[in-house]
Amino acid sequence: MARLIVLLLLSGLVAYLFYRYRQLAVEKQKKAIRVLVLFAFFAVLFGLLFTGRLNWVIAVVGGLLPLLPRMGRFFIGAWPSIRPFFQRYQQNRQSSMHSRIVNLQIDMLSGVLQGEVLEGEFAGQKLQVMPVEQLVRLLAFCQQHDAQSAALLMAYMDREHTGWRKEKADSYGHAGSESAGYGPDSDTVMSQKQARDILGLSEDAGKKQIIKAHKHLMQKLHPDRGGSDYLARQINRARDTLLKND
Repeated sequence: MARLIVLLLLSGLVAYLFYRYRQLAVEKQKKAIRVLVLFAFFAVLFGLLFTGRLNWVIAVVGGLLPLLPRMGRFFIGAWPSIRPFFQRYQQNRQSSMHSRIVNLQIDMLSGVLQGEVLEGEFAGQKLQVMPVEQLVRLLAFCQQHDAQSAALLMAYMDREHTGWRKEKADSYGHAGSESAGYGPDSDTVMSQKQARDILGLSEDAGKKQIIKAHKHLMQKLHPDRGGSDYLARQINRARDTLLKND
């Protein structure tokens, strides 16, 4: 019975921590993961000490110490061959689309959208924890002050809250319009940095990496797969901008 209670408490703690993790910005999520890994390490260490099993761990570590210099030389020699794979793993994991009022982040592995509000009544809040009613109010604010922010927010809502237009059109008027917020920034020039942020690429990314990142993002965010015309258009513009100067 005691074990069941402990298991339920641990499950509740994990669920709460995951909920809090989802509310964090991307950079803070990375920091939280590092803290969690460090906490888990010390938790295991104290667990071994408490159960009297730490001695054999120390013995194993002591036996491996003489091998560390040899392993270090091996990895140093193999680094030139490993580095390209490491760089490809580090890149193409996070796509960012910035605007004045809304920043949108796209996990390129899962296609999950997250975002943060930068201005207005909801400044500092995460899009993923805001109810539809608040998002619609935020959309009205974006439409009054920045068309690009409105387009990004509508793309997020279309993907994460399917059917919001139909449900809210009567209550919120023009906020439910199919075309509101789309397209007005198409004439603006996309910078190299904006294009790299959208495709999740570093400054030294070559043509193959640009094409690969574009293809991967389109597979996640194509309109036929739950994305939007606006997001697809921005991804295409980012590819064209980088290839034009490659």
